Amino acid sequence: MNIDHIESFIYVVEYKSVHKAANVLFLSQPTISARIKSLEESLNVKLFIRSGRSLTLSKEGKHFLPYAREIVSLYRKSQIEIQKL
Repeated sequence: MNIDHIESFIYVVEYKSVHKAANVLFLSQPTISARIKSLEESLNVKLFIRSGRSLTLSKEGKHFLPYAREIVSLYRKSQIEIQKL
């Protein structure tokens, strides 16, 4: 599991689009898709239900989302605290 993959997951959820998340993160759509796929493989679940071009959070994705947000938040806080040292 990689913090960048988790962050990409959160952006896809927030923007409801891989394309929009990729634009905001200044990455390509294939990069975001690969990150999501890697995260799903490491968690051994499908985080999204894919229907054509639309994405809907799966039950597992909904369950993981608050943890993902907490992980990213704690990571950012730890970076700030370490810089203070």
